[in-house]
Amino acid sequence: MPPRENHAVRRICARLRIEDSQCVEIESKRRVMPEEQGELRSFLLKRKGVSLEKSALFFDQFLDTPDMLLFKRGASMRLRYKKNGGRVYLQYKGPGFLSKGLLFRSEFSTERLKHVLMEESHHDIVHFSDTSVRELLEDHADPAMARAVRRHLGERAVRRITAGNILCAYQKEKFVVEMGPAYLEPSLDRVFAFHIGRRGPHPLSTFCEYENEVKSTSGELGPKLKHLGELLDFDASLAKRFRMPREPLDKYHRCASFFLGH
Repeated sequence: MPPRENHAVRRICARLRIEDSQCVEIESKRRVMPEEQGELRSFLLKRKGVSLEKSALFFDQFLDTPDMLLFKRGASMRLRYKKNGGRVYLQYKGPGFLSKGLLFRSEFSTERLKHVLMEESHHDIVHFSDTSVRELLEDHADPAMARAVRRHLGERAVRRITAGNILCAYQKEKFVVEMGPAYLEPSLDRVFAFHIGRRGPHPLSTFCEYENEVKSTSGELGPKLKHLGELLDFDASLAKRFRMPREPLDKYHRCASFFLGH
């Protein structure tokens, strides 16, 4: 890795307070007008070099402390349910920063949490046991993930992550744009978010979003940094045709801000 590129990688990791540069996520986020989502999808499919990778339906339960410390720190933690709830993972994204309209942040995920699930096969219902987030980090997370969570939040906060009031269901369509050692991964999301209050679930928000992430085939950060210009140019070409204002907030902070007024 050239010295200048290596310096940039070290600087980004230091700013995000993580050790492994492969855990750095770089993405753009834009709002999409619901009435334009279908036209935008068709436009993407017609673009040269763009292919549909997959369509998926899944949902997240966002976790926080009762006083919303993760929200205040700019971090997010969620239980992600895939395959009709049969595959569950604990995912964490640390506090990030914006540069040229792109969001830089760390991202981590545990192994599949199959040991803490109990499935009632006759009803296809999945229940979580009384396992705490602290135990999940100790027993099912990579050490780098556990260290990052504790470094960003503190041990006391980890013990206090007991609230999970926001649920989000996603209809996601993910595309891919190959660029040799790196590639773009634009996606369209229709999000159905709910806040679980004392009187039961209350509709929180329904909205559409566009995301575009630069990834590398090796997982290294260096190749991603070389192709940030292509990501920005790709998004700019879409924004000329569609109403796509930049969205500075991730899904958790957008939903929580809307409902709680923070």
